[in-house]
Amino acid sequence: MKKVLLCLLTASLLSPAVAQENFELGKPNDANYRYLDEYKALKEYIDNSKYPNFKLGAGTTVNDYLTNNTFKNLINKNFSETVAGNAMKMASCVDGNGNMNFETVKKYVNAATEAGLSVYGHTLAWHSQQPKSWLLKLIGDKPDPSSEETYQVVASKDFTKDKSVGWTSDKTQYGFSINFDGTNGLDVKCSQQNTNAWDVQFQAMTDIALTAGKTYKMTITVKGSKAGKMTGHLGDWNTNNDGDDATGVNLSYDFTTDWQDITIDVKPTIDGNFVLLQVNTTDFTGDVYIKSIKFEGYKGKMIPQTKQEMYDALVGAMDQWISGMMEACDGKVKGWDLVNEAIGGGGDDGEGNYALQHSTAYNPSGNPDATWDVGGDNFYWQDYLGDLNYVREACRLARKYGPSDVKLFINDYNLEGVWDITTKDGISASKKVWSMVNWIKKWEKDGVTKIDGIGTQMHISYYENSTSQNNLKKAITGMFEVMAKSGKLVRVSEMDMGYVPNGKDKGLSTSQLTEEQHKQMADFYEWIIKEYLRIVPTEQQWSICQWCPTDAPEYSGWRANEPVGIWDLDLYRKHVYAGFVKGLGGEASTGIGKVKTEKTNDAIKGIYKFNGERVNATSSDNLPSGMYIIDGKKVVVK
Repeated sequence: MKKVLLCLLTASLLSPAVAQENFELGKPNDANYRYLDEYKALKEYIDNSKYPNFKLGAGTTVNDYLTNNTFKNLINKNFSETVAGNAMKMASCVDGNGNMNFETVKKYVNAATEAGLSVYGHTLAWHSQQPKSWLLKLIGDKPDPSSEETYQVVASKDFTKDKSVGWTSDKTQYGFSINFDGTNGLDVKCSQQNTNAWDVQFQAMTDIALTAGKTYKMTITVKGSKAGKMTGHLGDWNTNNDGDDATGVNLSYDFTTDWQDITIDVKPTIDGNFVLLQVNTTDFTGDVYIKSIKFEGYKGKMIPQTKQEMYDALVGAMDQWISGMMEACDGKVKGWDLVNEAIGGGGDDGEGNYALQHSTAYNPSGNPDATWDVGGDNFYWQDYLGDLNYVREACRLARKYGPSDVKLFINDYNLEGVWDITTKDGISASKKVWSMVNWIKKWEKDGVTKIDGIGTQMHISYYENSTSQNNLKKAITGMFEVMAKSGKLVRVSEMDMGYVPNGKDKGLSTSQLTEEQHKQMADFYEWIIKEYLRIVPTEQQWSICQWCPTDAPEYSGWRANEPVGIWDLDLYRKHVYAGFVKGLGGEASTGIGKVKTEKTNDAIKGIYKFNGERVNATSSDNLPSGMYIIDGKKVVVK
């Protein structure tokens, strides 16, 4: 006979119809995960009397937060801080012409703060995910006032050499491919007819520096495997292909089987443009070849801007960006990554610290990590503003436009690195975290700039090799000790974890992990959280942010198919959940009242699972181990 514990219902379980959501439960139909059902929401384990400043944060996909109630509930119930994964980065809010749109930011900040969460801002100054075409245009050559305009090529692309296009529509759905060769250039191979004339489309040129209101001659050298028709648009995503030349320029031309130079007079309505071309495949299949596109117009002699002019232009752009973001946040965002990933992993600043990251053009012989990047559209502000003023200007503007109590952090990766351990004052830690502290001292040396905190990303792995794992733990301890010794606020900003097995360099995919390996990861999370709370003084604690709430899907752009989450992709709790609970000092709370009896229970009103699903049984005798609602009472079947 099954051993049954009959228990009094707690107030939260007055009705079996109130189902728990997936994220409140462990993996279903698996006894190894039933203990996870008993845990409360994560943030309920934070001892606010002991750690009054500590927050538990989550990297948040803003679109999911705003449109998916289940995901929103997961974040709201389990975390006290939310951080936008991408939505508050510059390229997400500023387009290639400098137009700024903060509507998504406003909705997110308002929704999160209304739910009682703190919003942490990520990020004000970075080299990645920048509106590069706008910034380059601001510092580009200027007209020479002493010269006359002459007719010349102002922009061009030779597809026999430059074998690239930008965005395309769905090639699989619309049956086309993009190819290149040294003779014909771009080959758009169309294998099926489609419903609409615009189904096959692609960006042929991007970041075209033209002057709004001026007339240019656009020449397309084109032919087809048979005759056909193309349409298109000169503008950007904010203009539209609606037949109105006041909102971008619409293009239309026929092509034949012979090479033709098709010329079209265009008058762009904006300065920064792209060419979007469309092959009309309503009655066409075959190949369209484009050898080149060029724009000609009257243009005066251009001369470089002075360094001061470029500096002033970029500080002006930074002013617009930071003031716009701070206005959108309406004083509700109290902490920010002021600067993200400024410090390289090599080079020397002349004082024994790692150099800042720069473009390879700026630093062609130095830092091998100079162009490390996760998001494309690199623009290194420090190339033009300098290593000191890059951060000082950003800090000045954040303090000018942000709330009076705003806290500003410098955030970086590999501060827990094991390959460059340096010992100072009895602490052994990565040279990069030592460099971070020293760079902050240099930025603050002007007596005006004030950096409040340090963020360490901690994109790490658990190593099955005990030597590697112990070395990593020592480096993490040293990192926390250096950060605490700095006197700055300390934040774990983007923590996630993979699993590297013995003898391998590459981590395991989620499906490859054993139960034991999952539990090893949980233990490591527990250790990290406890180590942070042990080493970092209470007054310097800010938050620990888990960057990935769920495991990464196979198509993810970040750590694809790795077990980086607290929840699995079906939003069920993993063993890692228990690691967080124990790290915060908690244990399972069953909510069980006093035990009434140990016997078989026959059900009159029915037997239900905690998710509200009725079980096809009339007695507890043959039920699998787990927790049930039997005739309105909570029962544990062991």
